[in-house]
Amino acid sequence: MTRRETGRAIGYMLIAAFFFCFTEICLKELNHALHPVELNFSRYLLAGLLLWPVSRHEIRRRQGHISRHQWLRFHLLGFVGITIVGPLYQLAAVRLNAGLTSVLFSTTPVFIAVLAAIILHERLSRWQLGALLVELAAILILIHPSSLTLDPLGLLFLAVTVFCYSLYAVWGKEDMNILGSVTVTSYSFLCGGMQLLLLALLSHLPFIRDSLILYGWETYAAIPLFSGYTLANAGWVLLLYFGVTLGAYLCWFKAMEYGSTALGSLTYFIKPALSPVFAWLILGEIIDRSMAAGMAAMLIGAALGIIGTTRHPSTEPVIVKSERMSYHESIFK
Repeated sequence: MTRRETGRAIGYMLIAAFFFCFTEICLKELNHALHPVELNFSRYLLAGLLLWPVSRHEIRRRQGHISRHQWLRFHLLGFVGITIVGPLYQLAAVRLNAGLTSVLFSTTPVFIAVLAAIILHERLSRWQLGALLVELAAILILIHPSSLTLDPLGLLFLAVTVFCYSLYAVWGKEDMNILGSVTVTSYSFLCGGMQLLLLALLSHLPFIRDSLILYGWETYAAIPLFSGYTLANAGWVLLLYFGVTLGAYLCWFKAMEYGSTALGSLTYFIKPALSPVFAWLILGEIIDRSMAAGMAAMLIGAALGIIGTTRHPSTEPVIVKSERMSYHESIFK
């Protein structure tokens, strides 16, 4: 990885971090107007469709094609990173406060680093390892006795989200070495969005709808398809759909394409340091001393990670990154 690629990767990572800071705020603001499944299938389908023409150009440039096996890969990627993560993360952000949800979600770099080492054989520099240790210290600062009163179901939703999102990042990086970041973003969004749309459609079938109501899951009976959009929430919808979903995800995958999963995961050092500030300014959520200390530790961890990446730009995964590699020669067969 050259210095120029390193600079691009860091730039994309910072842009992604900025837009990701608004995720929990948008989800909380739109929670009462849009059903979690409805909101997520619509935003991911829209973003995937907008990126699809660009992804087709990227595939032709790389002289590749999408095989039947690759479609199965994208459906699995969409299921893990979109179908599971999308609704559960919105439910977690609603049950917990937006700032704390964002900070606790920042444990993803630890899981990403471990999974990348196992699946992609990526090597961590001492600086990057130091950044992860600082992040763990930040999490310990944030988990104080008052956290025990947090909604346990919200914490469970968040734990599942963190693991699945980390797996999505690593598998997405694996696919990017063959197809590129735009294609991975577009097709995983389309597959995940279609899965959520299918769930919404199935919830309207009388047998399924009545069964959900009978067992106390009436919230998921007859899920709205395209309702709840008003002029009052149009700004939040545009920010979430185009800023967070389209812009942030694409920049995040670009950061990993030019750099590594370790560098891409630095997004989640910066995000928790800024998200509570935006939540305080917009939602009026309180930043206590432990939250402030945790935010400071996250920024220190991000700085260590960036220093390590710029000092050792040659650090990259073992996977071969040939643009002319055929699918039949790839790691997916």
